[in-house]
Amino acid sequence: MKIKSILTKWSKLGAAFNVKAADTTPDIEQLLIGTAIVLPQNARLFAVAITWLCKNYRLVCRHRLAGLAPRIDDQQTSAALGLLLDTVKSKLDIDHFNIVIKKCKTLNEPLPLFEVDRKNHKLATMAKITSCETGIKWGLWCPKPQLKEDALKSTDWIMNENTKLINRALFNGNLRASILETLTYDKQAGQSESALARYCGVTRKALREALDHLEFCRMITRNSIAGKTKIIIP
Repeated sequence: MKIKSILTKWSKLGAAFNVKAADTTPDIEQLLIGTAIVLPQNARLFAVAITWLCKNYRLVCRHRLAGLAPRIDDQQTSAALGLLLDTVKSKLDIDHFNIVIKKCKTLNEPLPLFEVDRKNHKLATMAKITSCETGIKWGLWCPKPQLKEDALKSTDWIMNENTKLINRALFNGNLRASILETLTYDKQAGQSESALARYCGVTRKALREALDHLEFCRMITRNSIAGKTKIIIP
């Protein structure tokens, strides 16, 4: 994955990078996974992503991300995602990402988070010595990141430029938000309630309660076809 494509998406979400912003609002959950993939290439991305999450974590659909996390094949990527979210959890003392963090895997063979520190033994040793506790926990040695609030545009700007984020904000990134975003980005998930429950990593009971509310709000419709309940956004 090319880091430039990740930076253009963050730029669309109000992060200051020297790239042209993407034309459309990105899929935030997939962006976080993509960020975890390229994180070793860019220390600034690490700090900016954490700062953005600290200010806007409610825009992340945690159930959807928890459904995607177990599908990450690369252990280093899984650990990097866990590191990102665990750092935000520690800074804010919140439980928003707990269900996702539980699905991430620590790195079996620890190494420096950033590629620049992997160039020789001396740099790697220094990265280990100076690593924060969260980095040691996930097996990716890195210093405690400093927030870069001056690298972000305001939440008002983000919402004005990305009106598609309104449902995420309205439902505070909870299961209802995850359902709507999953139906938007993962079309096959709406083929049945069981499929949608798997995508969101929740029980059928929890899913149905959320669907009842969304249907009451006329934000989704359910149609019974051949014994299965198909869910769509009208």
